[in-house]
Order: sequence, then C-alpha cells, then structure tokens
Amino acid sequence: MNMNIYFAKEIRDSDQTAEESGLSIFSLMENSGHALFEGMSKLLDKKQRIGILAGAGNNGGDAIVLARLLLNDGYNAELIFPLGLPSTKVAQEHLQYYITCGHSYCSVIEGEYDVLIDGLFGIGFRPPFSERMALCLNFWQNTKAMKMAIDIPSGVEADHGRVQTAFQADHTFCLHGAKPSAFLYPSSTYYGHLHIVDIGLPQKAKFRVWTEEDLLKSWPGPKDNPHKGTFGTGLLIAGSSRMPGCAVLAGTGAMRAGIGKLVIATEKTVADKCTISLPEATYVNRGEADWQHDASLANIAAIAIGPGLHPDDTLENLIAAYLEETDYPLILDAGALSERSYPRIRKSPVILTPHPGEMARLTGKTVAEVNENRIQMASDYAVSHNVTVVLKGMNTVIAFPDGTGYVNRTGNRGLSKGGTGDTLTGILLGLLSQGYEEASVANAVYLHGMTAELYAEDYAPSSMLASDIMKIWPALLRKLNLE
Repeated sequence: MNMNIYFAKEIRDSDQTAEESGLSIFSLMENSGHALFEGMSKLLDKKQRIGILAGAGNNGGDAIVLARLLLNDGYNAELIFPLGLPSTKVAQEHLQYYITCGHSYCSVIEGEYDVLIDGLFGIGFRPPFSERMALCLNFWQNTKAMKMAIDIPSGVEADHGRVQTAFQADHTFCLHGAKPSAFLYPSSTYYGHLHIVDIGLPQKAKFRVWTEEDLLKSWPGPKDNPHKGTFGTGLLIAGSSRMPGCAVLAGTGAMRAGIGKLVIATEKTVADKCTISLPEATYVNRGEADWQHDASLANIAAIAIGPGLHPDDTLENLIAAYLEETDYPLILDAGALSERSYPRIRKSPVILTPHPGEMARLTGKTVAEVNENRIQMASDYAVSHNVTVVLKGMNTVIAFPDGTGYVNRTGNRGLSKGGTGDTLTGILLGLLSQGYEEASVANAVYLHGMTAELYAEDYAPSSMLASDIMKIWPALLRKLNLE
C-alpha cells in the first residue's frame, strides 16, 4: 500500500466528501475501528491487559469502536475516558452502541497495563495540554506497557513538527494516510513504527512516500545498441580553489549514475587536480572569456551549477542566462542557490537542492521553522517560484511546481557530512542527462540514501565519507538488479 500523506484540511475535506456521497461519519468511524482492530490485533495477545484511552472528540470515537471489537473478540480490554465522556454526536452514538453490547467503561487509569492505546486527540489537537491531560501523560511516561497511538500521538499536531510535549508511541496506526508531522522534526520522533490503515476513502493525496517499488517500476530498461551519445552529455559548473573536491564528488556522482559524457567547467588549477581522480570527464577552463563556446559543450542535455562555488554577480549572470536562453533541465545547488525569480514558462525543469540552512536563507525563516514545516514550505516555494525543490535532510522532500511531491525515507546519519549534497547533485545530473522524468529526481534521492544504508550493513554510519557514496553505488545497483 502506498504511504500517502494528508494535511489536516485534506482529511476534513475527505470526510465531508464521503458524507456528501452517502457514507455517514458514523459508518466511517466504524470502518476506522475495524481497520484499527485488524492492524493492532496482530500485535496483541488476549492475555494482555489493554487500556484504551478515549478522548472526547472523534478520535475517541474511533477508540470506542476499537474497544468494542476487541472485547467482542475476547481481548482483555478496558475503555477509559480520563478527560470526560464524548462531546461529539457521532462518538456519543458509538458509545451507546458499545453499552448496548454489554460493555462497561471507566474514567480512571488504574494499575499496570501490558498495552496502552492512545485515542485521546487526533488531527484537531492544539497545545497546550490541560492539567488532566498532563496527568495522563505522566502515567504514560512511567509505565512499561507497549504503547500504540490512533492516527497521531496525542500532543503532536497533524501538519507541524513543533511539539511542546506528547505521548511517545511504539506504534502509530495512521487512518487513511500519514500526516505531515510523521516526517517532520521533532514530531516524527513520537510516532514509533508507522502503520497505514485503509478506512475505505478514495486516495487522492498530493504527497506520498517514494518506495523501492516506485524505483523499480520507473527505472529505465536497457538501451538497444547503446553508445555514449545514448546517455546524454551533462555540464557541471563546480569547484573552486577553496573547494576543489566538490567538482570531483559531483562529477563522480554524474559518471557513476550513467551519464554518457560529462563536461566540468571549473578553474584550471581545480581541473589539474580533478583529472587525477576523475580522468573520464572533459574539462573546460571557466576562467576563459569564451569557455561557453567550447566545442565539447555541443548537445548538452542537462546542467548542474553550484557545488564549491561562491555566489557573486558573475555566477548570477551566468544562471540568469541559462534560465532565459536555454531549455535544459537545470540543477542549482550550494553557491547557485539565491532568492530570484524564475521563468513561468520553461519546457524543462529548474531543480533546487537546498539543505535546511539554505532553505531558511531562501525563505527568511529559521532552520527550526524549516524542519518543523518542511513539506509545506518546500511545496509552497516550488509552486510560487515554478521550480522543483529537493529539500535535503532527514525525510528529504521532493516538491514539484504543480503542488504534488514525494517524501524520501532512505538514508541515515552517514549522509550528515560535507560533500554528500555535492554527490547528490552529480547523481541528479547523471540521471537527468539521460532524459528528464519526475521519477528521475525521486530515484536519485532514493538511491543516494540507500548507499548510506548499504554502507551501514558493514560499517558504522558515522564513519562514512561523501566519497564512499559512489564507491558503494555499483554494488547497490547490482543488489537492486538495475541496469
């Protein structure tokens, strides 16, 4: 099942559409309870003492249905209303149904439980906690019980990463789809293991998680009678006397990613050093006035600009020219990331690859604000500027100008090193030079993260270097059976 991502408003709109189409909220809540029962019961034992904490809203209604189904099936479950009885009509109706089935409830959490299920607050939660809620949290924190959350851990907001205090779950069963906070920081740390449960609503998400299945379906097959022209020519504008290695890292990424021919435009002293590590590339001297007319730059398929470069007027004028006068896919990274306008009509995409610090600079926000709202922030920027944004970091966001996008979950702390972003820029250039597809961007990010995971199978992630990424790449492609 795809892990779709829904903002709170999208969930409310889906509920309203379902009701207008004849599926009542009562029935939808019943569906949710059955889906929760099916998912949670796989982790439960009928000998366990199970405490189900139900809130006063519709999230509590889902908990009521779940409690009824568990009790009907012989589980040792207890329904608890620590914050008071249901206040919504549909939850009250389900409580009455629960009672007519011969089941009881209480208002106090007493003794020790083997399992606690959090159904106190859902997507409508807004901080702060009440005093009674704080008492529930204190009990939750001091028990050894396995902890599960319905839809979202109480105390976490659906759309934002900010958290004052919240219930720490071992497992969270997300109804219909995951909420953005499952991929933001620090909120994602409260979810535990994510489970998506289908509640019978149509799936119309604008964002979802990119998976290995997506990669394998979208990866291009082998070419007939291939030669270097088959796989495109890419131009990499990168490297400086202060950061010559950036050109090597990005260039190696492009070459290993399958590009047919790579031209690196850099300073002559950098080129002299780079040829030792990357003799397969062609080099042009960026210091010469007419370097852009070099014969090697014929038939360019894609361009990447920025690794190791310092932003200045010369670079800005160069980028402006490529934006206005060419129609190649254009990747802008590092020194090429500045707040500017972009053409509204351009055949090929412009792809920005900021890390959170660079995104903060582009948007005038703090790094914390970026991490707490990275999906919405990346999407808003992509739509307003008509660009694709690859917002790097934990749960990298890939946002397209039409408002859709993906979240990537591969990777580990091994990528938290200087130079890893340069390598990703090279991988993007290598794949896009072979033909642009939205999937090419997502696949570059996915595989970049997978190299760190493959490295961690044999070594400590903290010891990984950016230069290790493309050393691992061939083994990764072989493991995934990719051409």
